[in-house]
Amino acid sequence: MIQSEELNKVTMRDISFNKKTLSSVKLKLEDFLSDKETSDYLTNLYSSEIDEDWLYAQCKSACNQIDKVIDENSQFNSYYSNILTESDLILLTQELICDTSILDQISGNMLKLNNKISRSNYLASHQFFLHAKFSYFTKKFIAETTTRNFNFSSMPTLIRQAIEIRVKNMIGLEKVEKVGGGFKFIPISKLLDFFGENDKYLEIPVSIEVLKNINTWTNTFVHTGVVPFCWQSLEAVDLIEDFFPTKDEKTGSLDLHGFTYLSKDVDLEDIKNDLDKYFNATFTLNKESVEGTLVRS
Repeated sequence: MIQSEELNKVTMRDISFNKKTLSSVKLKLEDFLSDKETSDYLTNLYSSEIDEDWLYAQCKSACNQIDKVIDENSQFNSYYSNILTESDLILLTQELICDTSILDQISGNMLKLNNKISRSNYLASHQFFLHAKFSYFTKKFIAETTTRNFNFSSMPTLIRQAIEIRVKNMIGLEKVEKVGGGFKFIPISKLLDFFGENDKYLEIPVSIEVLKNINTWTNTFVHTGVVPFCWQSLEAVDLIEDFFPTKDEKTGSLDLHGFTYLSKDVDLEDIKNDLDKYFNATFTLNKESVEGTLVRS
């Protein structure tokens, strides 16, 4: 029995032990953060520059996510305590413990964490292939070549797709053609640039700059397979959650597809005309296919 208990602790399958470990980790991170400041937390969180500001942002974000688990009064626990299974919590705590250990190693042990864990920071192409191949199975028995959980690691892909489809559906975008005919590709990053420069069209509850930063960050994973720290994905979800509401607080309206926040007195034809000029293309926007209920302030 004792051997079994020790094995569960070593393999991080003991949720109580995992929470105690994370409590200790959080104290170390807070100690490191006590005399640090950063002026641009979001940019540093998703920055490719590994410097002190970047490290500060990682520690701050990791603390945010650890709090969700270890604080019994957290909003996270109030929402999900009756839904999350023990295996769900074990997975979440394992990811946080492993990634904080890796962060400490990257920093040269500046965080002074006691747990030393090694694992890969990427997903190979065949992992994506196998999950695609067997995606229609309810129970998937897929050999994982790393100690990373695929669902957790692939979160950036889903986040990126969610942002892109949301923006396009908000304006009923059906197609884009070259002037004179023929398909023209407009990446989501360019559409976000357009709405950032033309902020009169949308009144969304999330900053366009936040969406742009997160979209840039997700592209790193989508195009390389390099896995971000788990708290980055969790933080990204927190930051954009208001972009995907199913209830409008002002009107009480409900819509499972979410809401489209067009500014007052703005018509899709106005957006289309400016899009055409901005991209030197022909946009087709269909009012009938605009996602969700149209809500104007």
